[in-house]
Amino acid sequence: MYSASSGDERLDRRYAWAEAALKDSDPQAAIDILDQTLAENYGFTAAWHLYGLAQEALGHNEEAATAWRQCLDLDPNDHVGAKLDLARIGALAAEQATSENFSGALFDGYAERFDSHLVGTLQYQAPALLKDALARHCEQASRLFHFGTTLDLGCGTGLMGEAIRAEIEFLAGCDLSPRMIAKAQAKTREGGGPLYDKLATAGLTAFLASRPDASADLVIAADVFVYLGDLAPCFHQSARVLKAGGLLAFTVQSHDGEGIAVGQDRRFAHAGAWLRDALGEAQLKPVLVEPRSTRIDRGEPVPGLIVIAER
Repeated sequence: MYSASSGDERLDRRYAWAEAALKDSDPQAAIDILDQTLAENYGFTAAWHLYGLAQEALGHNEEAATAWRQCLDLDPNDHVGAKLDLARIGALAAEQATSENFSGALFDGYAERFDSHLVGTLQYQAPALLKDALARHCEQASRLFHFGTTLDLGCGTGLMGEAIRAEIEFLAGCDLSPRMIAKAQAKTREGGGPLYDKLATAGLTAFLASRPDASADLVIAADVFVYLGDLAPCFHQSARVLKAGGLLAFTVQSHDGEGIAVGQDRRFAHAGAWLRDALGEAQLKPVLVEPRSTRIDRGEPVPGLIVIAER
């Protein structure tokens, strides 16, 4: 079982001092403290991660990469998100940087304040934007804005479920975080009954793989693909579980370059051309690709795309 602690209160205090020094823009002081700390406990994974951040702050990217690789040697399951940092500085391909253990732990700690922080502070709009995009597409395609079985990938606390439940007959959701799932489980729909008919603590691709062929009318993913690099396996599984004419609807962060990138926010950004190619390879036809920001970060809208693809 992974622990962020060294198991020694004295070394944990040193780690906290190093963290404070880095926060106060003194990375060299942080490194000096961590040098002593790691000399006493070479296996202190969190300290190696912080050491890498301090080296990066000094412009020493090679030293930072070495520290983050040490994290992966000590913890191959990557609970600290070292792969994301390696990809962020160009030391690892973004396609290889997904870390489900890091994402699960991150959102377990975020569950209690998730709704208020996301909606209030970050002005999160993905559920409303996705619902609006689906409604517009259905109107243009002269099809009913109503879906039978819907799979909500990375459902979190159920914000997407709340937005679209009235248009859904059977709603199933998955998330890596047990605490997020517990929050979604506690929510009810209008008129009574649980918001979700089925919930599972699982990764996106694994959850999709557990579903029967041609069993879903809609697969939806609101701001969850920002935590997944290579979306191709998820696209292929979505295509398999969707009925003919079924829809995959999702949001992503986007960037002006090519392929997949990891930003300073440690989130993945996917270029529009990469998405179109990957969807095409999965036999999914993009019917809407629209630039829209789903949230604010540091006072600025985060570039993003809303995508709907048809099986």
